[in-house]
Amino acid sequence: MNLVQEIVNLWEEDKPKYETLGKVVSSFIQEKITDYEIIPEINYRTKDLISLIKKVKKKSLEKEYSYNHLNDKLGIRIICKFQEEMELIDNFIKDNFTIVNIEYKHEHLDFNRLDYISNHYDLKINCAIKEFEKYSEYEELRFEIQVRTLNQHAWSNTSHSLSYKQEANMPVSLRRKIYRLLSLYELADDEFSSVNKALKNNEDDLVYKLLRKIEGKFYKFAKFDFDRDTSLKDLKIILNYFDDERDKNRLVENIENFINNNESKIKEIFNTYRGHLHEILLLTQPEIFVVWYMIVNTPFTIDDKWDSDFDSSELEQVKTLWGNEL
Repeated sequence: MNLVQEIVNLWEEDKPKYETLGKVVSSFIQEKITDYEIIPEINYRTKDLISLIKKVKKKSLEKEYSYNHLNDKLGIRIICKFQEEMELIDNFIKDNFTIVNIEYKHEHLDFNRLDYISNHYDLKINCAIKEFEKYSEYEELRFEIQVRTLNQHAWSNTSHSLSYKQEANMPVSLRRKIYRLLSLYELADDEFSSVNKALKNNEDDLVYKLLRKIEGKFYKFAKFDFDRDTSLKDLKIILNYFDDERDKNRLVENIENFINNNESKIKEIFNTYRGHLHEILLLTQPEIFVVWYMIVNTPFTIDDKWDSDFDSSELEQVKTLWGNEL
């Protein structure tokens, strides 16, 4: 049997296993990564047959290499918004998978090398994790997870089209253009992170500061994204219900403790109503935490002001969910 036919036969047998594993692992990540108060983009793919054949044939010219050496038959990609989220994802992966190998690209990249920066993980599922217990037949299958920021992902996709890898054969002027391009992506990552941190700590804009404090908590419990324009509009209105600036600041400073102290109750509410959130739209926005805070801590303020800006029936729904009829 020739090499190509051997790979065809092996992949016909293995591909369904890797497809199942891809669904299981990506669903697990999607469900659990929100506990870290982030909501990255997650997708997976099994390698196509032609790519498998080409990679084995190419590698076998350089060294002893066969179908069984391939570690990326299944690839999962996690794309996050900010650089600091990569560290959270790194912790998540180490806590939940069996590590075979990790490569942090930035650690191996010289200042004068042209390449994108991402983290690559060679992994197996950890069947000590409850969600993986029934998939023990896949325990020895290796797969790859790549973690990138949006900017790193954009550079990677663009650079593949440019086919710039052969730097030695490139005119200096063209090489410089590519350096400049790459530096723009890296600078954008740095600046997005800087702006994100500044918004979180912006003492002059309580609306933004409040939203930054509660959005991660929303990801954790709701496990989906929300409409930011709606949140900014609603939070501005709700904060204006307080005549005293000290009360506004007290809410912003205490909201995280309030959520943490009521974590079990909030989790139960979201899990109970997850199938029909369309009936309780406030549960689809992070300002729900502020409404609950006010129901508990400033009930007369929210009762007196709510009807002038929002639907009174929505507030009654939320009070009922909280078990705090006023």
